Order: sequence, then structure tokens, then C-alpha cells
Amino acid sequence: MNYFKNFFLPVLIILFAFSENLIGQEARQIDIIDYPSVPETFGNLPSKVEETSGLIYLNGSVWTFNDSGGEPEIYKIDNKSGKITQIVRIANGVNSDWEDIAHDNDFVYVGDFGNNWGTRKDLKIYKVAIKDIGKKKKTEVDADEIRFSYTDQASFEKNNRGHNYDCESVISFNDSLIIFSKNWGNGRTRMYKLPKTPGDYKISPSGYFNADGLVTGADYNIETGELVLIGYKDHVPFIYFFSGFNGNNLKGGKVCRINLVKMKGSQTEGIVWLDNYNILISTEQRKDYDQKVYKLPIKEIVKYIE
Repeated sequence: MNYFKNFFLPVLIILFAFSENLIGQEARQIDIIDYPSVPETFGNLPSKVEETSGLIYLNGSVWTFNDSGGEPEIYKIDNKSGKITQIVRIANGVNSDWEDIAHDNDFVYVGDFGNNWGTRKDLKIYKVAIKDIGKKKKTEVDADEIRFSYTDQASFEKNNRGHNYDCESVISFNDSLIIFSKNWGNGRTRMYKLPKTPGDYKISPSGYFNADGLVTGADYNIETGELVLIGYKDHVPFIYFFSGFNGNNLKGGKVCRINLVKMKGSQTEGIVWLDNYNILISTEQRKDYDQKVYKLPIKEIVKYIE
């Protein structure tokens, strides 16, 4: 990657910031990089998923879905053509506000937990068996439900994009699911753990992080122990990279924030590890951006930051 070192690295603007000393988060240095270009295009997305909101990479293909009000369906996308090659409809599901998706070896988890108004009391994650998906171009499956509520949410009064109980991110971590809040009010994020067993749960935060922006997606690399979060602030997308993520809090390890300054005005929603070195991110249809998937060599960026 000499090209990266000789061209990109000298123009990366490295800043230093310290997170607030919150419960579950230690005060430490966070390296901040202004990435100087638009990432490489990995693939286009069809017009049917112009509000792509989450990504997984399963069996060599990107899978995604539409945001709130869309069909209760997930779509397998051909990496080259950008066309839908498989539609899986959750027969007993409703897309109230689907926001993120994750998977393990046996199941896919779809998060219906978007909560712009702060009023929802029907937050849930749909659990779909991978074996039920099969290979048919169109198929219907039944999903189990993992329902939950926040123990720390006291008010359910309507407060459009002004509260701290929205959520757009979920990861699979061992025998648990972990979600990260999207705090419209203070720009932080809280992490909550959930069992993968269907049922009703009241969950409390296990960690906090001052994201200084709105977190809209997450993914965990089980092979490397690295967590990535995606979001935006003032219409500029950002990505956080955490090494040594332990599943209990956001303490320890290297932390790096990458600001995608050349993508200002895009709405970045989905993020997934493509392999141990690269991530994929997705953008919704906007005035100056088509719905698309981009590839970012994140390990080439953060390896230069000590």
C-alpha cells in the first residue's frame, strides 16, 4: 500500500480529542482522521432499496433492506450488477422502523427499533433462521421476536429528534446481541446487551461513549475483536474503530474516528466487515448521492495511528 502511504497519509489531518469520563467509559485519547477522498465504490443498489438502512455480508453477498415503511423484506444483492437476486419476506413481520441487521452462524437478526419520536413501546428484533432462507428467488419465512424496553427511559412524550432513546445499530457478540443508541439530544451512544433467546426483556446500559454525533450502524469482527460504528454529524459521515472490544463496555484498546469529509451531504446508514481489512458502508438515496455501497480499507488507515 505504498500509494496509500505516499498520497493519502500525508494529507490525513490527525487531531486529538478526549472523551468525557462517563460511566463505562474511561477518559482517553481518540485519534481523529479526516479522510481525503470518497471511498471506492463496491457496488450500486437498485431503486427498490433507495432507503437502505443496514448491511450484512453473508455467503459472499451483500444483504440489505429499506428503512421505515418499507416492505418487511431483506434483499440479497449481486455484487457486480447491483440487482436483487433474492427476496426474503418475514411473513409475520412489520417494518415499523427497521434500522440495522446482524447475523451469526445460524440466524439473521433484523432490528425494528427505530424511534425518532421517542414514543415507541414495541421495540423488537426479528430472529430468522438462515436455513429457512434457502436459495429460492422469493421466499417467506416466519421469525421469532426478541422484544425489549429500556429501564432508563422515563418519558415517552413525543420529542421528534430531540431525545436519547432512538436506536439504529445491532451486532452479534457471542451468545448476545448488543445495540447502540442514537442520541439525538446529546450526541452520545449507550450500549445494551440482549439475549438471543426470543422473549420480553428490560435492558439497562452497560457502557457509554461520547460519539459526538449520531450513530446509525455497527458491526463486530469476531476474528479480530474489532468493532466499527458509523454515523454522521452536521451531514458529515464518520466511522469509529475500536480494537479489543470486550462486549461489556467501550473501555480500553485503540479508538480512531474517521471523518468522511468528502461525503458531506450523504446519509450513511449501514456498515459491515467485508474481511479483516476492509469495511463496506451504504448510503441512502439523496439529492447528490445514489443508493450505493462503498469499500474502505480501514486497517490501512488505522495501522498508522499509535
